[in-house]
Amino acid sequence: MILERAFWKDSAGQANLKQAQKQSYIPYKKDFSGGYTDAIHWLRLKIASSDTPITLRVSPTWLDEITLHDPLTPFDTFRAGDRHPRGTNTEHMLGYIFTLPAHPEPRNVWLQLRSNSAHLLTVQALPAEQLPAANTRAIAWTALYSAMLLLMLLALLSIWWVQREAVLTAYLVRHTNYILYGVTYLGLSDLLLADSLAPGLLDKGFSCLVVLTLPLGLWFDITLLKTYKPHPLLIKALQLMAWAGLGLLALLLAGHTRLALQTTVMGLTLAVPLVFATAWTAKPEAAIERLMSKRVLLGYYALVLSSLLIGLSGLLGWGALRDLTPYLLTLHGLFSGLIMTVILFVRGQRQHQLTQQMRWQLQIAQQESDLEKRRREEQSQFLHMLMHELKTPLAVVSLALGTRANREENLRHASSAVQDMKAIIDRCVEADQQGQLTLERPPEEIDTSGLLNTLADQIPGLSSRFLLQAETGLPGLLSDLQLLQIVLNNLLDNARRYSDPLTPVTVTVFQTPHADTKGLCICVSNTPGLAGWPDAELVFSKYYRAHSALSESGSGLGLFLSRQLALSLGGTLSYAPTLQRVEFALWLPLSPN
Repeated sequence: MILERAFWKDSAGQANLKQAQKQSYIPYKKDFSGGYTDAIHWLRLKIASSDTPITLRVSPTWLDEITLHDPLTPFDTFRAGDRHPRGTNTEHMLGYIFTLPAHPEPRNVWLQLRSNSAHLLTVQALPAEQLPAANTRAIAWTALYSAMLLLMLLALLSIWWVQREAVLTAYLVRHTNYILYGVTYLGLSDLLLADSLAPGLLDKGFSCLVVLTLPLGLWFDITLLKTYKPHPLLIKALQLMAWAGLGLLALLLAGHTRLALQTTVMGLTLAVPLVFATAWTAKPEAAIERLMSKRVLLGYYALVLSSLLIGLSGLLGWGALRDLTPYLLTLHGLFSGLIMTVILFVRGQRQHQLTQQMRWQLQIAQQESDLEKRRREEQSQFLHMLMHELKTPLAVVSLALGTRANREENLRHASSAVQDMKAIIDRCVEADQQGQLTLERPPEEIDTSGLLNTLADQIPGLSSRFLLQAETGLPGLLSDLQLLQIVLNNLLDNARRYSDPLTPVTVTVFQTPHADTKGLCICVSNTPGLAGWPDAELVFSKYYRAHSALSESGSGLGLFLSRQLALSLGGTLSYAPTLQRVEFALWLPLSPN
């Protein structure tokens, strides 16, 4: 429908249609770019003959003013642009719409363009009846573009919600700005908001988005590149350029729109080689290389910055534009955003894995530290207990050996003290060798009553006070004899030492199930002596001894060891006192599982 395209630059900006018609025009192809200028551009379009009206769709929508001059309607002026409200001359579609009357011969029409923004213009001519379908396709592609950018934003937000990393934060802000820039560049915001906002407000908002692309883009680049340890002077240069780009926003708001926009585009053009040079000088640490290698970083910047540079050169009017060039900046934002979203997603996954690994290593180190701390505390507690418990028997031995009178009685006291020290050392050795004691050995059948009587005879001072109450017809117990002897010996010896010496130590044996398993229960009970009642919560703790029991020698390991060994035998040991008696109940299965 458009047979020829050509333009003329009115530097003075004073020409009318008649004067413009007499000028020499320069041909151009599909899209026109005149850069940033105070001049007015006249575009001459040769329209093919048609027996139906022809529509011209002009984009982008952020141009200030476009005037159509048609010699067939010399007394009518058709104007559009973001300085003018939407009216009957331009239908509410994606882009500005001009309608030309039908004509049997080819003819020329002129478009007059003035704008503070870049003089970038695309004109499409088509029959009026094809306009709705073409407009629907354009809106669909714009909506698809916007949806893809929003999906990237949601993906990045999900990563950011977990990590809250500075690089992700900077890119989210940059990407949000670019979404608004893209939908406004393609005219979607104008289509949706032009009727509800005052003329020029959308243009001012779009100009702010353009100016913010420089500082926000550099903010992300600086945040990302700083993790790669580039040359510090180059980072300083980028920071200065970012602050200068932010200052252009004040220049824009002061009314110097064209200067602010043109300086922003030139700043972006200068930033391209500077950002790539900064990435080139990077010397990342191994941890950063694992997240995203320098080779991937350079590949990303080479691809993204080269396409950006081509698009910027088109805005500045430095090169001949091809068909896709007016949309190259939006395509650049789409594909660069897609690439960076994938990179940041992979980087976030790796960062999460490294963080989890570091947390695991920290947890292991903390556990080892806690274990070492408990080991030192236990060692200190053990030494303190050993020193305290051995001090009295050693004093008795020393006194006995140093006294000549009553030698036989002194030797008896010394022998008793030695036995006490031996018992303490034996308990410590048994506790230390608990792992070896719990090694599996073939179980053997045990006569429980006979074993109890034998142990009572071996413990000094217990046989005369020992009272065994056993059910008749008790079955034999199949268990580890050595471990059972240690447990019963500890229980009987404790009952003898800490009970009232004038009362019996009672042992009751009876058959009872536990958790649907047949077994024997051996209850050792005694009346409390001077040591009193043990603490029910601490009685099985390592090194625990009641304060009132300190007059008796002991290690505080007997009950602790006994409970551990009872568990290894498949049974339980519990403290079950009555109102008058201290009682410990040992339950064991009749046979091991």
